[in-house]
Amino acid sequence: MRRFITLFLLIGAVLVAQTPAGAIDSSTPLKTASFNDQVYKVAYDGDVVYSGGLFTRAQKPDGTFERRHYLAAVDSTTGALLPFAPVLDGPVHEVKTGGGYLYIGGQFTEVDGVAQKRVARFDLATGELDTTWQAKPSAMVYAIEPAGSTVYLGGNFASVGGFGQRALAAVSAADGSPITGFTPDIPSGAVRDLQPGHGRLYVSGSFSTLGGEKKYGKLGAVDPDTGAVDPSFESKVFVLTRQVVVSGDRVYAALDGRGGEVRAFTTTGETLWYQAADGGMQTVEVWGDVVIGGGHFDEACVTNHAGPRGECVDGIKAHRGKLLAVDLNGTLLPWNPGANGVIGAWDATAHPSGASLTVGGSFTTFGGGMIEQKRFAVFN
Repeated sequence: MRRFITLFLLIGAVLVAQTPAGAIDSSTPLKTASFNDQVYKVAYDGDVVYSGGLFTRAQKPDGTFERRHYLAAVDSTTGALLPFAPVLDGPVHEVKTGGGYLYIGGQFTEVDGVAQKRVARFDLATGELDTTWQAKPSAMVYAIEPAGSTVYLGGNFASVGGFGQRALAAVSAADGSPITGFTPDIPSGAVRDLQPGHGRLYVSGSFSTLGGEKKYGKLGAVDPDTGAVDPSFESKVFVLTRQVVVSGDRVYAALDGRGGEVRAFTTTGETLWYQAADGGMQTVEVWGDVVIGGGHFDEACVTNHAGPRGECVDGIKAHRGKLLAVDLNGTLLPWNPGANGVIGAWDATAHPSGASLTVGGSFTTFGGGMIEQKRFAVFN
């Protein structure tokens, strides 16, 4: 299933050599496969990008179509649609690679005719479904984080494998059985993202309390062995937090709301800086020395003072269609792909080497409508 290809990429009529890791070469996406409905999540395994979402059909770069049932794979260096094509009976909301497997979570109940409710995994070497791994969450899974012998699940479920553990649970990487010693306290709301780092497991979502405390709600940290709240990280975030990313000694988060933000924190939860926008921020990723934010905004705001419809009350800094980039000090950068769509970008993920960035969402064009690239885009 792995394909590692080193090529020069033809963009228009210009042959461009691969730039240093993390450098943004262009605001124009490569010509790649695209999809007929939203892409919720993307994940790399080498040069292969797996995507999950609402789509049921893919369009190859040559304009021909093939069926893809909510899950697909694309070669990020050539843009080619790959033959990986399992048949699922419902949308995929999470894709994550780790430990030699592709993990998926969503609303499906069957994979290739096999009962597999809401989560499943595939062997990355063969592409085969691993029917021995059965986590059995009782409801939606939005986040999966494999970590050695443990796989963490986040969502709005009430139990996994018959073990009562709400919203955030740990299961065995061997067979999916629940790890009963991991018992975080999240009585309401959903977990939307998980990220290990600094000896913790960072947790983000819509939950109002964590460990019985509001000050840890929406974005907090727990002990990766027990699930107990780590009180040394206090972010003081009180809005839906879609994603969280750890890089070095910093934590970055995508804050949703009337007006959204990319926000940077210290390891204690102190805010270092933010970049606000006039719509919700739904994804954040560190790409080399650049922080990417994506969502359903059109303008980057001077402050995070938002009006009733998310408008920039204290002024507009620059137009940014659904995607923006800032440096590690929070300075807005010129990069502006100019994506369209009401919902915009759902997920942005960088190649492990920094060679490229893949974005999934509801967009259909870039460059102010000049470039068609539907719901899946790769940037160098």
